[in-house]
Amino acid sequence: MARWIPTKREKYGVAIYNYKAVQDVELSLQVGDTVHILEMYEDWYRGYSLRNKSKKGIFPATYIHLKEATVQDGGQNETVIPSELPLVQELTSTLREWVVIWHRLYVENKSSLFRHVQQMTYSLIEWRSQILSGTLPKDELAELKKKVTAKIDYGNRILGLDLVVRDDNGNILDPDVTSMISLFKAHETASKRIDDRIQEEKSLQQNVDRRGQSIFNNTHTYSLYINFKNFVCNIGEDAELLMSLYDPDQSKFIRYVASGTFF
Repeated sequence: MARWIPTKREKYGVAIYNYKAVQDVELSLQVGDTVHILEMYEDWYRGYSLRNKSKKGIFPATYIHLKEATVQDGGQNETVIPSELPLVQELTSTLREWVVIWHRLYVENKSSLFRHVQQMTYSLIEWRSQILSGTLPKDELAELKKKVTAKIDYGNRILGLDLVVRDDNGNILDPDVTSMISLFKAHETASKRIDDRIQEEKSLQQNVDRRGQSIFNNTHTYSLYINFKNFVCNIGEDAELLMSLYDPDQSKFIRYVASGTFF
């Protein structure tokens, strides 16, 4: 009879493949699911996904990428704490949540919000890589943390997700050790800050749209193709090749200035 052995080191991991359960004792997994591993037998693990802690089952060990974690207590009260920075954990869970919404926006053909979420997601992925590299100085890491938390809070608001209440350093407030009054004030402050950010984004977008309409209404654009074949100079001499547009009607060269106009 198979004997399942409680795990000691293999406690926490991430699914790197989708797994569809074919029996009641098995646990279905999606790529990116984090799992708490309780027992192992040969090439199988038994545990549960942190998405649904009430459902326990078995799944292939080869489908899981193990990650470092700290185990507190033991037995029925066992608690697994990932060794990653709390900010990295929040980034990872946020990206998983946003990707599901991103896919739905694509299916529903909501192109504007789809592109917006795409840009925010790419930014979070890049910043997560920078944090995981472990090469950022302390001051740069603190500054990046502010950008990350601001982007997460802003994205959650426009996607209709729950607002995360933080302290002044961007850390998530623990409701078990924070008074109700402090939580309420922090929630008010965070909500106002995000609303101001949304209004600022809307104003910037409106200005860009008006500016773009003005440019396209008043300016004709053209494409110029140049096929450069030969340039002769003496060996050993420095040489520069300058090209200019010439207006034969005005008998002068057309120049471009920093303001974005030609004369």
